[in-house]
Amino acid sequence: MENDRKIQMWMAGGFLVVIVAIAVIAGMSSSGTVLPQGGFQATTVADITSADWVTGNKNAKVSVITYGDFQCPACAAYEPILQQLENEYASDVKFVFRNYPLPQHQNGVITSQAAEAAGLQGKFWEMHDLLYAKQTEWSDAAAGEIVSKYLNVYAQSLGLDVAKFNTDINSPAVKQKIQTDMATANAAKVNHTPTFFVNLVQIPNPQSAAAFKAVIDAALASSSAQQ
Repeated sequence: MENDRKIQMWMAGGFLVVIVAIAVIAGMSSSGTVLPQGGFQATTVADITSADWVTGNKNAKVSVITYGDFQCPACAAYEPILQQLENEYASDVKFVFRNYPLPQHQNGVITSQAAEAAGLQGKFWEMHDLLYAKQTEWSDAAAGEIVSKYLNVYAQSLGLDVAKFNTDINSPAVKQKIQTDMATANAAKVNHTPTFFVNLVQIPNPQSAAAFKAVIDAALASSSAQQ
């Protein structure tokens, strides 16, 4: 399933290569709270569990956790970079997605619920990719029409049982999963999306695939040295 992720990496080369120490992507202020001026302070996050959505090598010693909001433009902009990394490091790194829908995004929560509901039918990552790829299509949809006009259409295109999807999308289990993700984010003082953790330690948002690869390569080298 994970090898079939075919969304085109339409923005992979669009970022400037800068050192990893730069804190946030230039447009981050449009999607969440900008990191405080005057320095980056790393936090740590809860360990990965069986409840997390993981792609790549689930037994890898190096992990990348992303806290994302499906309505966040910066998250969508990072997706091609993340997909490139997931392809290149599929054997060496486990990649995790956790929900952190921002309060200013009216469709952030319902799309998180859609991804989780799809996950109950084995299609979390497919819905994840589709929501980001079609973000501009559904982003401004009214609350009363987003499920019937967009999310059900996406579910059908993925071959899901749409009736079950409609039941699951508002189920207590799905809502609790999102609340659990958000609780771990809040405990780690996450205040913007996307936020990244490598080996459970928050990193400044890399502004290119090369900068992100440098962080992962350093983590892999450290892991190998400790063996």
